[in-house]
Amino acid sequence: MFDTEVLARLEAMLDALADLPVASASDAQTCETLRRLAHAADRLAGLQAVWLDQMQERAAYEAEGASSTAGWARRELRWDVRQSRAAIAAGRTLRVLPAVGAAHRAGEIRRAHVDAFTVALKKADREVVEAAEDVMLDVARVCEPGELTAQLTMLVEVAHPEDLDRAYVAGMDKHDLTIARCGEGYHVNGFLDAVNGTRLRTWLTAASAPRGTEDDRTPAQRRVDAVGDLAAAALEHGLPSDRGVRPQVNVMVDAAWLAGLPGAEPPVLTGWGPVGPALFDYLACGADRTDVLVAGVTSSTTPQADVLNVGRTHRLATYKQRQAVLARQGGVCANPACGGTHLELHHVAWWDRDGGRTDLDNLAGLCPRCHQLVHAGKLWVEADGQRGFVFSRRKGARILEIEDHHRVQRQRLSARLRGLRETRDAPVAPPAPPPAREPVRPRRCSRPRPDPLSRIESHLDRLLRLRT
Repeated sequence: MFDTEVLARLEAMLDALADLPVASASDAQTCETLRRLAHAADRLAGLQAVWLDQMQERAAYEAEGASSTAGWARRELRWDVRQSRAAIAAGRTLRVLPAVGAAHRAGEIRRAHVDAFTVALKKADREVVEAAEDVMLDVARVCEPGELTAQLTMLVEVAHPEDLDRAYVAGMDKHDLTIARCGEGYHVNGFLDAVNGTRLRTWLTAASAPRGTEDDRTPAQRRVDAVGDLAAAALEHGLPSDRGVRPQVNVMVDAAWLAGLPGAEPPVLTGWGPVGPALFDYLACGADRTDVLVAGVTSSTTPQADVLNVGRTHRLATYKQRQAVLARQGGVCANPACGGTHLELHHVAWWDRDGGRTDLDNLAGLCPRCHQLVHAGKLWVEADGQRGFVFSRRKGARILEIEDHHRVQRQRLSARLRGLRETRDAPVAPPAPPPAREPVRPRRCSRPRPDPLSRIESHLDRLLRLRT
């Protein structure tokens, strides 16, 4: 039986909350109230989506003379069509993914996380999302919606790699670049495809790096200055370099993908994202290849591999070590709280102060800002004894570790996809021979045996064979 008194009690509690004297709250109470209000607002938004899905399924809007759920919401809730459709879709997601719905009702994930699952359901088959629902929920519980979206996108890209090449071709058709006189200068406008855009971004990142601690130019000003020096620098000095290493456009690809194994992650163009087979073939046609042997991935706070150690033979990292660090970190700063892509190598145990070695276990790729914070004593990084790093920062009087939830969850998803592939490839034991009896005569209208795989497993089996 539906009890409308629950809604009356909710409204009474909201009235009581609105009557609280805000000015008399302490700072700690203000922070706690804001957290709990956000928590309650997310749960209410989820309930709203569930009820809108109910209205959509039952056409309940007709009871009040509306022609659609969106029309009813526009009239009664003052919502636009886009907001209504997003809420209805979220309600459907909470219905078709019960675990997601339970996590949202418990306040473990936000409405924005549900929206990320909604987009994944539109782009991939429902069975694919359901198969990875538990892993993705773990991501949602500890990461922001953007990271959940990134990992769900990777799941979709593994399921439909052909879409990556279609997107690249569509980008090529949009080529456009204009430069026009405008007031005291020029206005530049245009659109670059993934390859040319990544080339320009890679060069611009290196060329616009700060020139020392006293460089007070804004990032935008540094980029403009770099573009202004582009022609002269390219003609006279070549590309800018970092200790003799010129900036490179890198494509990271697993050996499993090159071998055509099903379920392998697609290649990743650093600074852009995953690319399809056709674009990879184009990029690899005239490229140098660096093989990086990875013996495994650590379970440490900041996972890494163990390769190319050279001890104290060199003060500075070798070219191959720099390439290995870039591959190990995906071209991103090792600090889990940062996303910088212009990397400098830092000895975790300092070369002079601690007698640190130039080994991969002791080299962390840091963006210039994080590198400066480490040397200024505002950010700490140390080895964890498991071939990984631990980053920490100060918050008031406390020292807090910065956990690398993002990379850990991405590795969990990759492990899940590999496990599905190995399960599919495992040899199936032949059925035991029947006992010695009188042979059974087959029936004329005997039906074929049912597929031993479930509907979801059959779909995953098809999915994991896409790359073959």
